[in-house]
Amino acid sequence: MTQQSTRNTVIQPGEPAPLWSAESNAGRIDIADYLGETPILLLFYMADWSSICSAELPMIEELLNLAGGIDLKAFGVSPDSPACHSAFAHQIGLDKITLVTDDQNKIARLYRVVDREGLPKRAAVLIDSNGRVGWVRVEEHRDRPRSMTEIEKALQLARQWSGYSDSLESWLLDRPKVMQIPRNQPLLPPTKLQLRFWGTRGSIPVSGGSYLRYGGNTSCVSLTSDAGHLFIFDCGSGIRELGNLLMSPEWSGDPTAETGESGNKSINGYIFLSHTHWDHIQGFPFFAPVFQPGNRFHVIGWSNCSQTLSGILAGQMEQIYFPVSLHELPSELAFYSLQFGEVELDGATLEGHLLKHPLPSTAYRLALGGKILVYATDHEPQNIPVVQEGVLLGEDVIDPNLVDMAHKADILIHDAQYSVAELKEKVGWGHNSGVVAVDTAIKAGVKQLVLFHHDPNHNDEQIDRLLEVARQRAAQFKGHELKIVAASDGLGLDL
Repeated sequence: MTQQSTRNTVIQPGEPAPLWSAESNAGRIDIADYLGETPILLLFYMADWSSICSAELPMIEELLNLAGGIDLKAFGVSPDSPACHSAFAHQIGLDKITLVTDDQNKIARLYRVVDREGLPKRAAVLIDSNGRVGWVRVEEHRDRPRSMTEIEKALQLARQWSGYSDSLESWLLDRPKVMQIPRNQPLLPPTKLQLRFWGTRGSIPVSGGSYLRYGGNTSCVSLTSDAGHLFIFDCGSGIRELGNLLMSPEWSGDPTAETGESGNKSINGYIFLSHTHWDHIQGFPFFAPVFQPGNRFHVIGWSNCSQTLSGILAGQMEQIYFPVSLHELPSELAFYSLQFGEVELDGATLEGHLLKHPLPSTAYRLALGGKILVYATDHEPQNIPVVQEGVLLGEDVIDPNLVDMAHKADILIHDAQYSVAELKEKVGWGHNSGVVAVDTAIKAGVKQLVLFHHDPNHNDEQIDRLLEVARQRAAQFKGHELKIVAASDGLGLDL
């Protein structure tokens, strides 16, 4: 190959990585500081804010999160300014990918990933820990997303260099294990579980004399065990009071947890987000444990590919809304998008299923200690129910996948924001009724149903009436011993 043809060819595996220095959203970056120390992934892309780049970079970030403890530096490279990079990275929630400003495409030229017009191609280059190119991928069409399968191959190479299995299939099996909080020793199987409701209201917190019995905080539910398990469902305003409990002497916590300099044991737990509408995340900035060093929380949920979970939570903590940013919190936070299937966390089996909601909401099924809990808030029926006495609603109304998920559950927490009459006026709002909740529970053979996500316009007496309607509906079906309660702030149920 002649020198001229080499210059026109994309950089090849085995070649030494060219040196460069450039500004980024994290300050000045000199690649020489990393060459020979750690593998490096360079992601060349066209521009911040483009629809393709806005979607694919969070997907790559998610793959990096799921790759385990690999030693890897990842840089996105485009001509955009550092200020633009900072805003873009914040908007889409990038933590592991630093965005580098490639002024006049100088870095792209060094790696020979420019087209005939001198514009950067959509390319990726993996550099090994010896400072040599180990893998290169250039997409044929700039205006199409890069292959995530190919990115997986690059990350699997980096995993091999970090001592992991050389099998991509092995990595696929390992991914759910990354969501498990690392512990010095595993938690013992529990003998007692307690479910507690900290926020049961939908849409917006409410207060006043009309809301004394059911409460006014937005969605937050905890499941704890005598073995130290801590699972939190949603971060509505109710999570503030949960946080106060966890920080108090009343919380015995995880017996395997380390004791910090303050003399307090670290708090380790999982937060499952059904979705990221404001009433399900607004309490997170007021959750006291995330302000204490040594505490660890893994936040798990579904998000679309245009934003990461961390980016969404960071958005409501921007300086114009809140004085402390997400990235300034001293606790250890990790974020994972659950693409469903089963995940095992501290001996509990977790499954997810997307529900019908304007922003898809996730139902969770958690099995632990021989008990099953299903949390299914914020979803509406497939169609408006036509209720007939003594006849269960069919699959044209009830989600059959939710029925399967809730099969023989000990407790089903189900959205029951509206009456059936109100449902007809709220089509597309993403909420349900107690009648649909009852029929779902009976079809699934659930032991106890909890009506949840009360409308902020419903006072205590109105919720009483909706509960009575639900109980009357259940009484129509003899042989089904279904216990029904309406959730209230502070309610505790033993499983």
